[in-house]
Formats: sequence, C-alpha cells, structure tokens
Amino acid sequence: MSMESLSEFIESNPDPRELKRALAVRMTLPGYIHQQIMEVLEVSSGFISKWKLAFLERGVEGLKLAYRGSQGYLSDSQREQVMEWLKSQNRWNLNELEFYIAETFDVVFASRTSYYELFHAAGINWKKTQGYHPKKDPQQVEARRQEITAWLEARREPIESGKLIVLFVDECHLLWGDVCGYVWGKSHIRIEVPIENERERQTYFGALNYRTNEFLIKSFPTANSDTTIEFMTYLQAQYPDSQIVIFWDGASYHRSHAVQNF
Repeated sequence: MSMESLSEFIESNPDPRELKRALAVRMTLPGYIHQQIMEVLEVSSGFISKWKLAFLERGVEGLKLAYRGSQGYLSDSQREQVMEWLKSQNRWNLNELEFYIAETFDVVFASRTSYYELFHAAGINWKKTQGYHPKKDPQQVEARRQEITAWLEARREPIESGKLIVLFVDECHLLWGDVCGYVWGKSHIRIEVPIENERERQTYFGALNYRTNEFLIKSFPTANSDTTIEFMTYLQAQYPDSQIVIFWDGASYHRSHAVQNF
C-alpha cells in the first residue's frame, strides 16, 4: 500500500477516530517505535498493530469505521499459547502483551482487564520491586556467617547464663510520605492522611536479643554518632549486670571516633 494514498486519506479530513488510526500507521512507516507513537497519540501498542495490519491488508479502506478489523477474543488453543509465551519471558510489560496478541492472533481486547486476567492466569502479579546490593558476594557472606556461628558457639555457656548479652542491632529511617499507599475505601470518598512535609523522617533503632528473642526499640530524630551512643547507653541500662556484644552493619556512625571512644 502506498504512502501517497495514506497521506491523501489523512488530508481528506476523515472522522477523528479514522484519523488517529491513519496517523498511527503513518508514524510506523518511517520507523517510529510503538512507545513513541503511544506517547504522542495516547493509544495502546495493540491499537497500533491492529490498524497497521488492517492498512497492509486493505489499504485506507481498512482504516475506515465500517471496517470491523480483528476479533476481540482468543480461542482456547490461542489462550494456551499466550500462557506459554508469558511463562517463557524474563520480564513483563502490558504493551508487549498487547503487541504479541495483536501481531500473532490479530486480536485486540476492548478492555485492559482482559490483559490483566491473562497475566493473573499465568501467575504474574503486579508487585513492588525490591532493591538488592549488586556487589554482594554470597561466598563472603557465607564465610562471615560461619565465622559468627563459630564465635557464638564458643561462648554458649556465658550466653545461656545471661552473663553475655548478644544483640543484633539495626536502624530504619521512615519518611512521612511512606504512609501513603493502597487501602480499601468507599469509591466516592477520598482517603486522606494529614502530612505537612513528606520528606520529614523518623529513625528507629532496634536490638534483637539473640538468646531470648526480646526486641528493644527506641525512636530518634535521626541516626548519627550521638543517637547511636544514646541507644547503646539505653541498652546498657537494660542489662546493667551483663557484658554486651553488638552485631551491626558498617554504617559510618557505627565506626565514628565518638562511638569508638564510648
């Protein structure tokens, strides 16, 4: 099909729905990627694929409102093929699913809910990502774990008697904005939480007793050498007749001169 006929159709001032179809096709021909077209025209990847295929098969007649285009459902065998395709991927994207179904089966769903249902059926859910340290060395971690285990085993008697208190200590830093998330509520009522400053933060120091599983927690406005010393003083007050050993990470305020002097 010629670019000339497509350009003439666009210049003929067609119905806005036909125009959007034509523009989507027109942008694919010079090599624009789907993501660029989607942002400009506010359409889905499946929409682009559907009308490009219609144009290649029937020319501008395939872009007109009278043309029904693709079917809006998958057969059982097609659905099974989509399941296998989803399970074979290492990452998932709604637009890519739309594109795959439109290109492979010439099917475009009227509602995104149908695509979400396919994700769910394939065991793929919308979830929050979790960070990890890319430089973490599993072998080094395991060696350190064995070293700690051996250290604890060598001091079993004073630990069990309570003469030696072993504490695992860490801190968490919460922003007030973290309180905002998803909750159930009536659709016509906004769920509001009073927050003056989303960047305001609250720090909590926590210590887990290795022998008793007792958990001690104390809040501070921030984490630094002074609050670290204050928390250690608090721990000493909880175990006045015992020696205390702390396991914690390498935060700078754990290793400061003030903390070492304390």
